[in-house]
Amino acid sequence: MIAIRPLVATDFAAYRAVRLRGLAEHPEAFSSSFEEEATPEGDARIARRLEPSAQAPHDGMLGAFDGAALVGTIGMTVDMRAKLRHRGLVVGMYVVPERAGEGIGRALLDALVERARAIPGLTGLSLTVTDGNDAAVRLYERAGFAVAGREPEAVRVAGVAHDKLIMFRRL
Repeated sequence: MIAIRPLVATDFAAYRAVRLRGLAEHPEAFSSSFEEEATPEGDARIARRLEPSAQAPHDGMLGAFDGAALVGTIGMTVDMRAKLRHRGLVVGMYVVPERAGEGIGRALLDALVERARAIPGLTGLSLTVTDGNDAAVRLYERAGFAVAGREPEAVRVAGVAHDKLIMFRRL
């Protein structure tokens, strides 16, 4: 049985391992690179994602656990500037490949949407997904997201540019 819960500081080692795995396996899917995250500075960024902050009260990561094993992650950030705090940004979505197709990604996404709905004033969520990642696009569409635009050459991996689709859903 999969349990979904917020990741906390004591989950650092498990989250770091899963995060680095995702970055290594799917470099085109993330803005960060394995090389940048597998450093002491990267560790500090990873740790900050797991600690509450008065400056970013709605930011955080959720983890999907099978027993003690972390098998998937998803996060949200909310820019707290007055003109932007009505929208959350979905980040860090990843399910370990050996558990793909089991509904873990959808369960993570549903839990994040539920969490977002509980935040006063938050009216929508956006995310980006690499163009060509059709399985992820279908997952997001089934969860109520729609393509709202395209960012050409959003990331470059090994000299190859990848477009990102911008998706949005109202809460």
